[in-house]
Amino acid sequence: MEISIKEIEDAIKNVFEEADVLNTDSVYEHIDDSDNQKLIIFINKLFGEKNNILYTKIIFTVDSSKINLTNNSFLYLYDINCKYTNVDFSDIDDFKKKIDKIFKKEIFGNDLKILSNFIEKPAITINDWFSKHLIKNINVMSIKYNPDMYIMPCKSLHFSFIINVNNIDVNFILTKENNDNYIFSFIINDETITLNKPTLKNIDDTIGSILKNKLK
Repeated sequence: MEISIKEIEDAIKNVFEEADVLNTDSVYEHIDDSDNQKLIIFINKLFGEKNNILYTKIIFTVDSSKINLTNNSFLYLYDINCKYTNVDFSDIDDFKKKIDKIFKKEIFGNDLKILSNFIEKPAITINDWFSKHLIKNINVMSIKYNPDMYIMPCKSLHFSFIINVNNIDVNFILTKENNDNYIFSFIINDETITLNKPTLKNIDDTIGSILKNKLK
C-alpha cells in the first residue's frame, strides 16, 4: 500500500500539534542515478511538554512525481555531524507511533540532547553558574536561539545564539568540526574569541567562563 507525502506531512503535524516549533521547512534533493528524490523535512527548536529537541531532520525517498514514498522507511538526524538512524514502518499509523516515540523518549545522541536540554532554560543555567562561582556583577538577561538559516547541509551545520548579558549582545556560534571538536565562537564588543572543546559536557562552564573573563 502506497503512502503519500501528504499523509506523511499530515501525520507529522498531528504528532507535533501540541508542541511549540520555531520552524519547519522542507526541500527535495535529486538522487544520483535514480528517478527518485529525497524529501528532507527540517525541524528547528521543537519544545513540547515533556520533550525538547533543538534541531533534527527527517528524510524520505519519494517518487519523481513527488506524490508517494517509494519505501516505508525514513532516516532522521540522530546526532550532530551527520549521524543518522534508519526507521522502518508498516503503514501511516505505525509511522505516527514511531515518530512520536522518537521525540517523546528523545531517542537522539548525547550531544544533541545536551544542547537541547541546555537551550530549555539557558539564561537560568548560566546565571546559576555565576552564582555558584560567586560572580555578582554579571547577569544574563536572555539567550536566544538565532539561526541564520533554517535549511543546512549536515556538514555545515552550526547553531547561532544571541546572549544578552549586562545589556550587551554577545553573538555565540557553535560548530562541530569533523568528528573531533566543537568550536565555540563568541563576538564580544567586536572581539572574536574561539575555543575548541572535545565535548559539549559542561557547556555552561565554557560559556560562563568566557563571559566572566571578558566582561569582568
